[in-house]
Amino acid sequence: MFAVIPARNEASRIASAIRNVRLAGVPKIVVVVNGCHDGTREVVSQMQEGDLTLLTFRDALGVDIPRAIGAAYAYSRGAESVLFYDGDLIGHHRDELGNLVKSASRFAVDLALTDTYGTAHDAVSARDTLIRLRYDVNHKLGLAARLGLSNPAHGPHLVSRRLLREIPLAYLGKPPLLLAYAAKRGFHVDTLAHIPNARLGSAHKGPTHSERIRETIIGDLLEALCLVEGKPLSREFRGLVFDGYDSERRFDLLAKFAESLQKKTD
Repeated sequence: MFAVIPARNEASRIASAIRNVRLAGVPKIVVVVNGCHDGTREVVSQMQEGDLTLLTFRDALGVDIPRAIGAAYAYSRGAESVLFYDGDLIGHHRDELGNLVKSASRFAVDLALTDTYGTAHDAVSARDTLIRLRYDVNHKLGLAARLGLSNPAHGPHLVSRRLLREIPLAYLGKPPLLLAYAAKRGFHVDTLAHIPNARLGSAHKGPTHSERIRETIIGDLLEALCLVEGKPLSREFRGLVFDGYDSERRFDLLAKFAESLQKKTD
């Protein structure tokens, strides 16, 4: 098992994130440092032992692309499963994280999610677009009763090698597409951890960032709904296009990295 931890300007937090993953019992860690202007790389370097690989990119890769890059690397190194964990998480949830890792292996789950929202009983009539779309994706996949509002766009989650072998690599760069693809293809999807959002301990980066992240996830969810329904992928809803940070995602660098890995194995 590998853990993939993206990190961009997380010098004050990345050490805690790495410790959380180590204490959860993950034997191999890949930290994908990208677009940093602080000491993130130096902090990670100081924590390097035999279990930790550091991948460094000068350019910012964009939201979620480091996950895909880390997963491609881990897969090339024979990973049987990959845990995705954000580099800014410093909350006290090591027991839940450890249970997620153990339960995914024990029950042979291909996509193991974390519930960060709790009950979803009001989601059907929710006025919040993000909440409603999270529910709609799970409902149309026939998994709302099991997953509630869980989605890999939020919270630690784990993917099996079997799923990594089949899924288009770009879908790992848009987490709701990961969920939609896995469920539609009959992979075993379940929620195995419950960590309230406040206990994740993620960084607060200001209202502008929060709104753009929200728009990014809404757009991703809209694309996931299109995938579920067999339609061309679109980020448009009620006349608005939800880009957020989507246009800043470096799928070109992801493809280049994947190509370099392939050349090394040929």
